[in-house]
Amino acid sequence: MNQTLTYAELSLEQKSQYKNIVEDAFPKLIFQSSVVKTSWIKIEKYFPSFQRFLINEQNNILGLINTIPFFWDHPLSKLPDQGWDWLVKKGIGDFENGISPNHLGGLQIIVAKSFLNKGISKLLIAEGKKIMSEYKFRNFAIPIRPTFKSHYPEMAMDEYLNFKKEDKIFDPWIRTHLNSGAKVIKVCNNSMKISGRINFWKGIYKRETKQHNYWIVEGALNPILIKPKQDIGVYNEANIWIYYN
Repeated sequence: MNQTLTYAELSLEQKSQYKNIVEDAFPKLIFQSSVVKTSWIKIEKYFPSFQRFLINEQNNILGLINTIPFFWDHPLSKLPDQGWDWLVKKGIGDFENGISPNHLGGLQIIVAKSFLNKGISKLLIAEGKKIMSEYKFRNFAIPIRPTFKSHYPEMAMDEYLNFKKEDKIFDPWIRTHLNSGAKVIKVCNNSMKISGRINFWKGIYKRETKQHNYWIVEGALNPILIKPKQDIGVYNEANIWIYYN
């Protein structure tokens, strides 16, 4: 029978599994985020009980959900356009300033690749709802990263949100959340920002550029804007704010 563990309850071997599962789930671009680099250790330190892992009888991680509590006293429609980056900073800032949270934020839900297509994502969403209920939070809000958006990097997220094929929402992650009872709040166009000098981007993607350009790279939801004259490249990833209550 499967069991659910918190981050504090993981063995060293399971923490190693956790690291590998996360690395397999995202393009290398994501791990260049300054927010990820500076804040993730605090998430695990400050909020271990909000990080949940579904474990099978062989002690392998089937999937995981990372969440963070935060305080919000405005309508959900006013949640910031900075989405994921804002949520991480807000949750950590509230904790460090002694502000009691009243909402749960979702940072990521990941199913281990060897256990995909077995209904585990729905179990992890249910675990997020359980955390919300345990702590009596008002809502569970998530800036989601649609699974197939990287296949259409030049399509605006507002358009992609309503993109359908055969009369159903095209993106499976959006569909999964809607089928699980989520409601869409809005698109957050600047959910994750990654910027760096040209050599930073060349080091990642081994490309040369001499002119103002957009780079389409594997796994990115939006193009990277490259400005050689200013010696800067900027990636602004759009996500979609959704919520459960």
